[in-house]
Amino acid sequence: MADDDRVLVDTSLWIDFLAGDADAVALLERLRDSRRIVICGQITQEVLQGSRDRQAFTKLGHGLSIWDYEAEQPEDFVSAARLYAELRWKGVTVPAADCLIAAVAKRRGWPVSATDPHFNAIPGLKLMT
Repeated sequence: MADDDRVLVDTSLWIDFLAGDADAVALLERLRDSRRIVICGQITQEVLQGSRDRQAFTKLGHGLSIWDYEAEQPEDFVSAARLYAELRWKGVTVPAADCLIAAVAKRRGWPVSATDPHFNAIPGLKLMT
């Protein structure tokens, strides 16, 4: 599979998947079967910090460890800050974490699969729903 076929799967989709949302389950199963799922550190942090207890934290950590991982690079933080600032100057507020996820995806040329509407506000970001 070509590296450019990958999809950075956002926390919002993982949350829907874990809640048993049928659309999220179906989408992640398709992405899993085609080996396209990638996560990054920010996504890992967000999913894990939502754990209800230590046992859930450990289980989620093991579950996330099976996916391909793209580490944030120093330039991603600068790109994320630029995205955040440029949107804020236009009166649009997007969480800094979403800007970082978008920066990683844009650097790699990957779409983000998310149910979080904040990603719709990020110019030049490819989305996969």
